[in-house]
Amino acid sequence: MISVSDKVHIDKVLSGDKDAFRYFIKTYQEMAYSIAIAMVKNEFNANDVVQNSFIRAYKGLRTYRADAKFSTWFYKIVVNETLKFLKKNKRYKEFITFMDDPMDYISTFNEAVNNFELFDKKMEIKKTMNLMKPKEALLLKLHYLHEEPIVEIEKITGFTKSNIKVLLHRARKSFLALSVQHNNFKK
Repeated sequence: MISVSDKVHIDKVLSGDKDAFRYFIKTYQEMAYSIAIAMVKNEFNANDVVQNSFIRAYKGLRTYRADAKFSTWFYKIVVNETLKFLKKNKRYKEFITFMDDPMDYISTFNEAVNNFELFDKKMEIKKTMNLMKPKEALLLKLHYLHEEPIVEIEKITGFTKSNIKVLLHRARKSFLALSVQHNNFKK
């Protein structure tokens, strides 16, 4: 499951070549930042979380088991570091509620995304996701923007499959409500 390039660089780092770890920073920094910013909503804090995640990965590289993708192992570290940051800063609250029919919100979510004007689409999505709860924003980003399957999201986040589905359902509903609200304020 581990890529050849990841394996080569892990072996180099474990053999004492500290510079070989730059490969991981270059390869995984963008996605790590994407995960962190979705949850902490602040560039400075997201950069801190990513930096702490890379330090933790470097120190714990010997514990990595090659039976899973390195990216999955590392992104789980990023999620855990982000949750630690949010708890430490008392911004972490999550209540799971069950919704009515998820299919209603899926189609409405897709309609809301399609209604954004092409030029403003990326910026509006970013603004709307910054208003969302951290876990919801993270799952939308992983599932829709990075096209990660639920199985990978389970490994990355440590959430159960049913919890992911509930959170995705809530996230789509929140995204719809926030995007409508945000667009009404602009008029």
